[in-house]
Amino acid sequence: MQQNRMLLRASLSVALLAMSQAAGAAADRLQGAWVTDATTCDTVFSKRNGQFTLKRDAEGWSGFIVNGKRIRGTNATCSLVSSKQKDEVTTVLLSCADKIIFQSVSISIRFENDDRIVRFDPEFPEVQTIYKRCSR
Repeated sequence: MQQNRMLLRASLSVALLAMSQAAGAAADRLQGAWVTDATTCDTVFSKRNGQFTLKRDAEGWSGFIVNGKRIRGTNATCSLVSSKQKDEVTTVLLSCADKIIFQSVSISIRFENDDRIVRFDPEFPEVQTIYKRCSR
């Protein structure tokens, strides 16, 4: 019985470590500032000490900043909980909070290249949003 518990604990530890590493890989690739229209980078973001920050008047623009496992947009802040890769699609589980509510959100993205991602719903893949990375 005790041996089974130890085996279960070891298995859970390995699974948690693998999930953490997968989430870390997705977060690493997403680092930086992203917008739907690359010409709006200077409108949405400013740089302080070499780091992107959202401008105070950026609300209404579609952009977000990924820093570590934290994703910050104009209306909410999310933490990357886990991610999984299947072929070219990365599905990410986020824990998000805005001024009113906390919720978990699952999104699917596909990298077209290092500076361009496509966010879509697997149930409706024709509905998509393209994000471009702002210059580093």
